Amino acid sequence: MKSGLYGQFHVTPTHTAMKEAHDLFPKYGDYQLIRKQALKLAFWPQSEAEHSGKVIDLDWDAIIAMPRPRAFELRIDDVIAGYDNLRIIFYAFEKRIVLPKDALPRLFTIGVMQKKTQRFSNNDLRIFSARVAIVRSRYYSEYF
Repeated sequence: MKSGLYGQFHVTPTHTAMKEAHDLFPKYGDYQLIRKQALKLAFWPQSEAEHSGKVIDLDWDAIIAMPRPRAFELRIDDVIAGYDNLRIIFYAFEKRIVLPKDALPRLFTIGVMQKKTQRFSNNDLRIFSARVAIVRSRYYSEYF
């Protein structure tokens, strides 16, 4: 179950990411479309040397303006519910650690947003850093 149909990661949304997605997409069908895009992250090719790339048919990029540990953005090209330039913000721990009772390492979606400018604001970067810190303290505190 480590590869093939199931991918390399178990994609786990945080409550905040689900709330943001629900706020953007109150219609169930639209919510499921963004969820389908996020689940493609199961096939994300995590590598320390890479800062950008493709996962299935979507581009991803590291948020380099963010201090380490960094989050990443998955770019959604489709227009969903009238929103374009959508981003799914996600985080994967630096090492591929399989948590107890899991079959695969986890990758966490920590936010969904429509990006209106080329850059992330300082407030966005602080929010992403705080969400990464929460995920790290809840799931990986014994590993760093």
